[in-house]
Amino acid sequence: MSLDLFLLLVILFAILLHRQITHIAPTQSSNAKKPCRRCGKPTSLRCSRCHEAYYCSPEHMTSDWQTHKSACRKSVDALLFPVDSTIPTMIKIPYTSKIDDDGAPVFAPKPYHALDSQVLNQYVDMTGMKHVRKFGSHGPPLERPLVVIYSDDWSGLSKNQCVAELTGGKMGVQWAGNVLVLRQKGELYAETYESARMEDMVAMKRFFEEYRDFMPYAF
Repeated sequence: MSLDLFLLLVILFAILLHRQITHIAPTQSSNAKKPCRRCGKPTSLRCSRCHEAYYCSPEHMTSDWQTHKSACRKSVDALLFPVDSTIPTMIKIPYTSKIDDDGAPVFAPKPYHALDSQVLNQYVDMTGMKHVRKFGSHGPPLERPLVVIYSDDWSGLSKNQCVAELTGGKMGVQWAGNVLVLRQKGELYAETYESARMEDMVAMKRFFEEYRDFMPYAF
């Protein structure tokens, strides 16, 4: 192999590697500092894709990519209303981007996010899902529709303390088990999601207060 060809291959490899990692440039974390995966230096910069790996600089992120990429997964933050606590919190749910082409060629293939079932099953059995599009039953549209995920069969489950605390006990139904909330991304009812925010608790409070179990599609 000639030297020129070797140098060309090296340059092409560098370009491909750069393209592969541009979507995971370090982003600032609001959490406490954690050690850089390469040098151990405390840092608040983390991988913007999985939010799990911390790096003190883009250079250290780049040099660690070949090791980190196998464990790097996209994820969304779900708002958790825990069954056994009065304090809502955020949990991270990994997902895989996929394409649903079962209806082809009649229907166009649709992208969807396959949420990690092992993580979900730690909280709910995911048999229940509601979409919240408005602030209350007669309020304005939300910035993003909310997806409420819960256990549909409440038999044997404890009453949800967090929902009871949030609503002051004024719930439309007595929710049981954990409740997870994500933001809808894309068209309505598409199985694509983005991270919920703590501010979504305001809309969820109204939902818990007004929702009745005879409402098939929520708001």
